[in-house]
Amino acid sequence: MTDLSRFRAETEARRAAGEVRHPNRYGEVINRYLGAVDYPDPYAAGPKPAPAMRPHPVYAATGVVLVGVDDSPISCVAVDHAAIEAELHGWRLHIVTVRRGGADRAGADLLRRLTDRVHASSPTVPVTSRLIAAAHPAQALLTEVGDAGLLVVGHRHEATATALGRSVADRVGRHHSGPVLVVRMPGWPSGAEFGARPLVAAVDGSGPSRAAVEFALAEARSRGCDVTLLHLVGDRMDLARRLETRDGVPVHHRILNGDPMTALVEESSRAAAVVVARHAHPALSGSLLGSAAHLLPHRALCPVFLVG
Repeated sequence: MTDLSRFRAETEARRAAGEVRHPNRYGEVINRYLGAVDYPDPYAAGPKPAPAMRPHPVYAATGVVLVGVDDSPISCVAVDHAAIEAELHGWRLHIVTVRRGGADRAGADLLRRLTDRVHASSPTVPVTSRLIAAAHPAQALLTEVGDAGLLVVGHRHEATATALGRSVADRVGRHHSGPVLVVRMPGWPSGAEFGARPLVAAVDGSGPSRAAVEFALAEARSRGCDVTLLHLVGDRMDLARRLETRDGVPVHHRILNGDPMTALVEESSRAAAVVVARHAHPALSGSLLGSAAHLLPHRALCPVFLVG
């Protein structure tokens, strides 16, 4: 079956089930950000102008999204994605910057600018912030995150790492036991179609990958989007039905052909985010996806959720 005929077959299946794609919550929120924020190249050095100040509304939230930031432009993108997650889940946003040299005026100004940025596009999201003086940013974030529902960090794609750059994203991704969203967005900002993209998760039949699927389904329910599950050959999944609905979430099933990492990177160019599972000992797990949680944040073309 060709890609075109497969697309037509899935479209007909969706119509028959009354599930024709419609604008979702995530698309509405992220397109609001894309329209309200004047994005520079997030990987180019340079100052970021602060948006106009808006009053901080009174709002009760039970969960917390913590985002670690520094002076790099990618931190602006990370804050935007963290604020969107907070809005979708009805949680509070906590912005943290770590200064090796101690508290300084620049760190306080950074937190103020990023707080104003969130208020400009998500006025219902409550925002708190903290400047931490510490020699090891990754360890400071891991201590600060506590029982937050989600930890968000930016990830630079260049060779040079920043204070909260590649090495910090790697460390918190490996050592935090809760969900981590690594925001790596070459080519950002994207077009208005980005919000309609699905979440993608890879499946190999292991316990960690099943946890990744459950996370992807829960996140998709919050966003109102589809989920695409990429199955490794041999995971014993019956793919006779290529499209199903799980608790209101349209789920597409596809066989993952060739090298898993190459296929995931390619799929990330069509995804709003990729969800991958951590394996306690990737080299010993026996899973072909064992290294994905370590390698994919370096190569993906969209944000990556690390879970499990």
